[in-house]
Amino acid sequence: MPADGSERGGSRRGVSGWLCRWWRALLAEVISTALLVLLGIASILPKDVPLTNVALAFGFVVLINIEAFGPVSGAHMNPAVTLAATLYGRLEPLAAVGYLIAQIIGATLGFGALMGLAPEVFKTETVVGGTAPVLVGESAAMAVEAVLTGCLALLCCSIWAAEDAGKKDPTVSIKFAFTIAGLIYAGGALTGASLNPVRSLAPALLQRFISNHWVYWVGPLGGSAVATLLHRYVLRPSVPAPAPVSTPEQLPLHLKADH
Repeated sequence: MPADGSERGGSRRGVSGWLCRWWRALLAEVISTALLVLLGIASILPKDVPLTNVALAFGFVVLINIEAFGPVSGAHMNPAVTLAATLYGRLEPLAAVGYLIAQIIGATLGFGALMGLAPEVFKTETVVGGTAPVLVGESAAMAVEAVLTGCLALLCCSIWAAEDAGKKDPTVSIKFAFTIAGLIYAGGALTGASLNPVRSLAPALLQRFISNHWVYWVGPLGGSAVATLLHRYVLRPSVPAPAPVSTPEQLPLHLKADH
C-alpha cells in the first residue's frame, strides 16, 4: 500500500491526488479478488468435489495473490480484512471504501468470467458456487462465519503487529494459505466457509440468489471487527521504546570513538 502522499501524487490535491496515490492498489484489489473468485469457485464446479480440493484451491490462490499483489495493495481480497486493517490503523477509511468497491468489482468480474468459461454448468436452476447454511440455521451460520473470519483477522493482526515491531516474515503467504485451507475444512460443511462477503456476493448477485445472504456480511464483518479490536487493545504485545541517546556521555563505550 502507498505509504504516504509523497510516494505517488504527493504534489496533487483532491481527487486526482488521491487517485494518483491509490490507483495501483485499487487495481491490484480488483485483479486479486477476481482471481480468488474465479479460480476458487472453479474448484467447486465438479459434482461431489471433496472439501479438500476446495480448501487447497482457495488456499493456494491466496498464496499466489499475496506474493503477486501483496507489495502493491496488501492483497486483502476481502472486505473483512480491509475492515480489520482500518480498525488496526493500517488503512485510512477513505482508502478502505475504495478497496471495498474494488473488491466488489473484482469478485463480480471473476464470477462473470467463470460463467462465461463454463456456461453449461450454469444452465440449471440450481445455484452454482453460492454459499448458504447447510447443517445449521441462520443465526448459527452467522456465528460460524464470525468465528472463522475472526481467526483470519487475528492472524492478520499478529502479522501487522510483528511488522510494526520491525519483524518481517517471509512465510506470510504460506501461513495465510494454510490458514484459509484449515478454516474451510472447519466450516465448509456448515456454512460453505465463505469468510469473505464479496466471495458470496458475486454468485448471489449474478444468479439472483439472496436467500440468507445477510449471514455472509454480518458474520464475517462482525467477527473481523471483534477480533481486531480484541487484538489491538488486549492481545497486542507492547513494543518497548528505545532508550534515548543524545550526548556522547550517554553512548555505549564502543561507540564513543566514532561519535
